[in-house]
Amino acid sequence: MMKSSALLALAAACLAGTAALPARAQFEQQARVIVKYRDDNAPAPLAIQTQSSEAEAGPGPHVMRMRHLALRAGLPLRSGRRLTAQSHVVMADGMNSAQLAEQLSRQPGVEYAVADRLLRLHAAPNDPFYTSVPLGSGGPVSGQWYLRAPTSTLVSAINMEPAWDISIGSPSVVVAVLDSGIRFDHPDLKRIADGGNLLEGWDFVSDDASDSDSAAGRDGDASDPGDWVTSTDLATLSSCAGSQVGDSSWHGTKTAGLIGALTHNNTGIASVGRTVRILPVRVLGKCAAFESDLIAGARWAAGLAVPGVPANATPAKVLSISLGDTGSCPPSFRDAFKEIADAGAVVVSSAGNSTGHAVGTPANCANVIAVSGLRHVGTKVGFSDLGPEIAISAPGGNCVNDPRLAPCLYPIMTTTNAGTTTPVAGGTYTDSYNPSIGTSFSAPLVAGSAALMLSANPRLKPTEVLLLMKQSARPFPTTGAESGAIPRCEKPNAAGQSQYDQLECYCTTTTCGAGMLDVGAAVQLAANSFLPRISVQPASPVATQAIALSAADSVLPAGRTILRYQWSLPDNGGITSSFASGADTASASLVPSGAGRFTVQLTLTNDLNQTATSTQTIEVAAAPSSGGGGGGGAVQPWALLGLLAAVRLLRGRNAA
Repeated sequence: MMKSSALLALAAACLAGTAALPARAQFEQQARVIVKYRDDNAPAPLAIQTQSSEAEAGPGPHVMRMRHLALRAGLPLRSGRRLTAQSHVVMADGMNSAQLAEQLSRQPGVEYAVADRLLRLHAAPNDPFYTSVPLGSGGPVSGQWYLRAPTSTLVSAINMEPAWDISIGSPSVVVAVLDSGIRFDHPDLKRIADGGNLLEGWDFVSDDASDSDSAAGRDGDASDPGDWVTSTDLATLSSCAGSQVGDSSWHGTKTAGLIGALTHNNTGIASVGRTVRILPVRVLGKCAAFESDLIAGARWAAGLAVPGVPANATPAKVLSISLGDTGSCPPSFRDAFKEIADAGAVVVSSAGNSTGHAVGTPANCANVIAVSGLRHVGTKVGFSDLGPEIAISAPGGNCVNDPRLAPCLYPIMTTTNAGTTTPVAGGTYTDSYNPSIGTSFSAPLVAGSAALMLSANPRLKPTEVLLLMKQSARPFPTTGAESGAIPRCEKPNAAGQSQYDQLECYCTTTTCGAGMLDVGAAVQLAANSFLPRISVQPASPVATQAIALSAADSVLPAGRTILRYQWSLPDNGGITSSFASGADTASASLVPSGAGRFTVQLTLTNDLNQTATSTQTIEVAAAPSSGGGGGGGAVQPWALLGLLAAVRLLRGRNAA
C-alpha cells in the first residue's frame, strides 16, 4: 500500500512527464473514467491528500471511496462529478482512459470502470457530396418534403398531416433535446412566456476549457453560445483532438426545430410536435461531449436525481440524442438508460454517419430507439450506419447532385443561426446552400413522432410506443433507386471490429429496422391502441407461492369496454399446469410447483368483437430452505454453540 507522500510524488511525476508531450499525446495521457461501486457504504476517513473538482464542506462518500481506490490501485486519482450515489467520474494523469479503466475495474468493490468517452455530434459527413457547399440561402424547391405524404418520388416522407388530424401535440408532453443548447431568440423557437414551446433547461457541460459560455461548470443557462473550432482549440482541447477547424454548428437549434418549432404561425418551418414542450439540455461543448455529461443530462431530463443539480420540475417523456461514438454500449449507458426507461421516458438516438458501419453508441444500447437515415426514394442514404440494433428509419436528407455545383435538392430544412462563431440576433433556416443532412436529423423526426403518440395516448409505456411505431411502419422499397444502389444492405461487422463502407443500398428489416416511419399511422394506432397488460404479484415469486395475475392496467380505445378475458399457458415450464382461479376473468391466480419459468398469455375481446393478445414470461425462484425449523434457513445461536462444542471435542480426540 502506498503512503500519501508517495501518491503525491507519483502525481507530480505523472504531471511532469506530460508537460513536454505534443498536444494530442498529452490528451492521450489524461485519463477520465466512470466508476460504479458495488455498494454505498462509506469507508472510514483516510489522511491522504487528493483533489476534488466539487466544492464541498468536507469530503463526501464518493471522495472517500476514491481515496481508498487510489490507495489500493497505487494511483494519483482525482474525483470528478457524481452521477449517482454509487458512481462518479475519476481522473488521473500519465495514462489513457482505457488503461485507467482496466486497472480500476480489477479493484475490490468496483462494479465497473469504463472510459468516459467523448461523443461527437452526428452532423453532415465530411465528404464533398454532403458538406462542401457555399453558405447562402435559397431553396430547396422541395421544401419540407420529409413531412408530407409519401409519393412515388418522396417515398420516405413521414406522412404528418393524418397525424395532425388526430393531435397537434400536447403541452403536457416534454421532449428533451440533449445537444449543444439552443438559441432562444429564434423566431420559430421561443420561451413559453413569449408564446413558444421552450422550457429553460440546464447546461451540463462540465469541462470549462471546451465550453464557450461565460459560466463555470454546470448552470441553468441552456443557450448555445457557439461551438466554433480554431487551430488553438485543436492544439489545446482534448475534446477537439482529431477534429477540424470549423464554424459553429448550432446543432441543438437544428434538432430542436424539427421537434417543436412554432407551426401555423406564417413564419419559417413546421415541426413534427407543433405544441409539445422542448427541454434544452446542453451536453455538447466544442467538438464533443463527455459520456458522463450525457448521462447526467439524460437522467436529469427524465426526472432522476443528479448530485449538485436542482430537481427537474418538468421531466421529459421523450429524450432526443443526436450524437455518439463508435463501439459497443458501455455499462454506464446501460445503467442510465435502464433507469430512464423505468422512469417512463422514451429515448431516441441517431445511428451515426460512418458510411454504413456498425451502429454507434448510445444508439446500440438497450432501451434506446436507434434511427437510421433514408434518401427521399427510401433507400439507405450513403452516410447512415445500419445494423440489427436499428428500430426504424426516417429521412436523413440527401442532395442527389453535387451541392458544390448546384443546390441540394432534398435537405432537411430546420432552424439555425447565421453566426459563424458567436450567435447573431434573430434566426434563420438551413436550405439548399447550407443543408442539414445526417442521421442527427432522422432521430428528432422519430422523437417528435413519439411525442405526438404520447399526446394522443398518455398511458403508453416506452416499449408500447416502440411496438406501435414498428407496427405502423411502411415497408422498404425494393426498386426505384438509381443504378448505383447496392441491391441489398448487408449486416455490418460487430461494433469494435473492422468495418467496411456501404453506400446507398436497399434496406432490409435486419439492417434498417422495422420499416419507414409513418407518423400518421403511428399516431392513429396510439390513439386507438388496444393493449392487454399483465400485472404480476408478487413481482419476484417463489415456488409453491400463489401468483396473482391482473388485466386491470390494460389499455383500451376511448369508449370501448372488455367483453371477455381469456388466460392460457402456452408454456407451463413443467412447473404449473392450470389456473387455480379466474381463467376467464380480469384476475387469475396459479401456484407453481417448483423453480423455473413459465409463460402466461392474456387475450382480450372488446365490445366491437376485436381481440388483442399479450404474453409474459415469469421467473420463479426456489422456495427458501426451512432451516430445520429455524425460520428461513438462518443459523440459530443454540446451533452455533452445539457446533463449537463438537469442534472442541474433536480437537481433544485428535490431541490424544
